[in-house]
Amino acid sequence: MLDVLIVGAGPTGLTAGCLLARAGLSVRIVRKHRPFSGHSRASVIWPHALAILEPTGVTDVLAASGSRVTRLGYYSSGDPIGRFEIDRLTDTRYGFALGVSQHDTEAALESAFLVAGGEVDDGEVVHLDQDDQQVTVQVRSDGQLASRSARLLVGADGAGGAVRGLLGIAMADVGPRVSFRIADAVIDGLPEDEAAYCWTPGGGLAIGPHDRRAYRLAYRLTPDSPDASAASFQRLLDERGPRTRRGVVRDLVSTADFEARFAIADAFGLGRCLLAGDSAHVMAPAGGQGMNSGILDAAALSWRIVEARRNGLESPLAENFLQDYDAERQSAIRLVMATAIEHARDGGLRDGAEIAARDGRYAAMSDDPRAHVDRVARMSQLHVPGNPGNRRESEASHA
Repeated sequence: MLDVLIVGAGPTGLTAGCLLARAGLSVRIVRKHRPFSGHSRASVIWPHALAILEPTGVTDVLAASGSRVTRLGYYSSGDPIGRFEIDRLTDTRYGFALGVSQHDTEAALESAFLVAGGEVDDGEVVHLDQDDQQVTVQVRSDGQLASRSARLLVGADGAGGAVRGLLGIAMADVGPRVSFRIADAVIDGLPEDEAAYCWTPGGGLAIGPHDRRAYRLAYRLTPDSPDASAASFQRLLDERGPRTRRGVVRDLVSTADFEARFAIADAFGLGRCLLAGDSAHVMAPAGGQGMNSGILDAAALSWRIVEARRNGLESPLAENFLQDYDAERQSAIRLVMATAIEHARDGGLRDGAEIAARDGRYAAMSDDPRAHVDRVARMSQLHVPGNPGNRRESEASHA
């Protein structure tokens, strides 16, 4: 019987697949959609996630095509209020984040998964049953139903995916719902190694190297937001961007509008089924935390599955298997969301006194060595359980 069936072939599901297949487990991924070729979604991989991906070989592949982001710049009405150097981190070998298209990330992960012996099927999970020995799903593909069974199932099929719904697990909002517009654009004149968060009383603008060809732009939508033309993004760059480096939009590659929420599933699994990534939690793109959280989920569940295999996946799971994963990742995700919500709140301030207090706070953090490193560690998710130096995570990656 198959050891692990993973539903969903985004970065979370593929990372889990790579780690488990490399550890010698039989793994199959079922994906509802073939690789997406439209607008790229997540665009930054922070040091913690880079360390998790390193044993699969994916980190080196992506580093060859992505942009190395070595600092985070914060600007208030065009003036710098804080600059944070990622290479000041001491508990990771990665002194940079990687700006890279999610399409490239998924393609590299899928290749590594197949090389490790994993298999990928196209189809939609429409029914799920489980007992204390196995999980069985019905998969619809090309109008036909097929049955798939495995000792464990990982639901990594997104916030609107099938698995969480079939398990009857709800997802509750823990923060505001916000609308964003993102764009990928070829821009001249901007630094290639800085992710910039530019805040003004009229709204904010995030700017980050997306790969070695384009930049990712993002801002919160309001009723009076401009249209999604290249001219409008140029005006936003002029009005909100850093005064010291004026960017010129040469080509608008793609744009997308979406509503984002901060929400966490009531439980990260049930029985022999585990939830990870957007199936378990969703968050707005402030600070680029969502995909990275899913990669950390994948590592956290993978080492537990590898450990369970040593005890025999056919037998009933240890009572604390799911509870331990659920408790660790629920705690971690709430820490990550606290950072993301704070980030979104800081960027949305309009009152002059609150803006002045925020600007002073970021300047003080930037100047204080300990606070400086702590800020970068929080953005990199190195402050949550599962640090790359953690023995258990290393076991799953190198087993």
